[in-house]
Amino acid sequence: MIYELRSPIAVHTRLGDGDALFIIDYGVALNTVWVVRLAGGIIKHFFSEDVRVYANPMDGNGWDVARFIPETGQ
Repeated sequence: MIYELRSPIAVHTRLGDGDALFIIDYGVALNTVWVVRLAGGIIKHFFSEDVRVYANPMDGNGWDVARFIPETGQ
């Protein structure tokens, strides 16, 4: 099942910030996939564990998302 997000969701990924446009749900046996537009119009697919959804900073908690640690290749 593919869910089109009527309003893009601001997210953080291992490749940087972007806007989630679609969510692809393959059911309970497989991981959910997020389709994200990154800077420059690049579209990438991410598994749910590689996406962090930003909260609304207007609720008084600010940006509460922990950034991904860059991979060092070690």
